[in-house]
Amino acid sequence: MKNKIYVVTHKPFKLSDVLLRKGYELITVGNKVNTNQGVLDSTGDNISAKNKNFCELTAVYWIWKNTNSKIKGFCHYRRYFTHNTLKYNEDKIISMNEIEKILSSNPNTIILPERKYYKMSAEELYLQCGYKKDLATTRQVIKEKYPKYLHEFDKMLSSNTGYITNMMIAPANIFDSYCNWLFDILFEVEKRTDISNYTAAEARIYGYISERLVDLWVTHNKLKVVEFQSVNPETDHGIRYILYRLSVKSNMYKFIKSMIFNLHKN
Repeated sequence: MKNKIYVVTHKPFKLSDVLLRKGYELITVGNKVNTNQGVLDSTGDNISAKNKNFCELTAVYWIWKNTNSKIKGFCHYRRYFTHNTLKYNEDKIISMNEIEKILSSNPNTIILPERKYYKMSAEELYLQCGYKKDLATTRQVIKEKYPKYLHEFDKMLSSNTGYITNMMIAPANIFDSYCNWLFDILFEVEKRTDISNYTAAEARIYGYISERLVDLWVTHNKLKVVEFQSVNPETDHGIRYILYRLSVKSNMYKFIKSMIFNLHKN
């Protein structure tokens, strides 16, 4: 099977010819009638019916179970891996040819979006969209199933940084191993969690949790991470975004967020 990067969408969307030539393919999630190009996450071995709670992870599951390419990866219809840029530019979005060169240089390599830094802990950030009891359930599941990851889990929650936004490109063996680990944890958390009274946003719990777990996987397995800027064509433009990008490039972004975080702790 040809190497592809899947672009996840839940609504009508069309990939440009530029992105198609670069090796991208659309995957529509949520058990939809296929009015888009590309594939549906409701075909083959799938968990499409869980989309309201698992978000883009229903696409991730589909890629894991239904593709056999040497490289597997995904991004979003409004979020792409790109070389440094001050605005959305399709010419800057990384191509499959570039990806193959990067991953062939070291078999232990994974491509992720730039690490983000917050002015609060990862736990406090999660509590803006979810509940502490669900983090506790996740911790208990990890303690029971993967106790060697427990230290990384606790360290992640108390830190002010992480690889959020659920985007990844990796050799198939790494991608598949990650999915096996991730869904084993999430399906067990799901069994132990009552979300019947959650709002629609709160019910996206498993997508939110997975954003935090990728850090554990990368750290524990000592993967080499190649980071790329993540760009959103809908929002990443204008003076405010330019200033943000300049602060990232100068390392001021990390410094300021870490300084605020440390002051908050004290």
